[in-house]
Amino acid sequence: MLDVLCKACTMRADIAMSRLTKGFALAVLLASPAAGQAGWKEYEYPRDGFAARYPNQPTVAEHAYDTRLGSSVTERVYSSESEGVTYVVSVADFGTARPDTDRAIDEAADRLIATGRLTHDVSARLNWNYGRELRVEGMDGNSYTDAIFLVGNKLLQLKVIYPVNASQPAGSAGIHYFQQAVRLL
Repeated sequence: MLDVLCKACTMRADIAMSRLTKGFALAVLLASPAAGQAGWKEYEYPRDGFAARYPNQPTVAEHAYDTRLGSSVTERVYSSESEGVTYVVSVADFGTARPDTDRAIDEAADRLIATGRLTHDVSARLNWNYGRELRVEGMDGNSYTDAIFLVGNKLLQLKVIYPVNASQPAGSAGIHYFQQAVRLL
């Protein structure tokens, strides 16, 4: 009888260890970047105070940012495209102007919402900076995800444009990886 009980205990311990090992392996797999993020590289932009991981070297464009909250606002757009998906960090530099945080974020959010149907709107944080994360299904069928923050006098937008016909299997995992891999300098 004792021999049967010992074998039963050993079997339970083996099953528990097997589950623990499988659980650990799954946790390691989920913690590593998905195949869509393998090979992504971090690029630093000290002038705009951030670093971000992109699938390839981002292009940088500069233009005027249309706002009711300041004059002569310049926006720098750092963008990279991979498998049809576009990853963007845009920085609208208000210079010496100090826009109200909620008004600056709401203005950018309203501009995005006007392009389609809002499907997601939650508060977000980048370090200790308050912001909003929105997802809009555009009238063109594309999905637009935008996390918006005011850091000092700079409006940061972490955008992912996911086309309706994208071939990238990472989907929302790629969106969250990109947004969570941005850090302030």
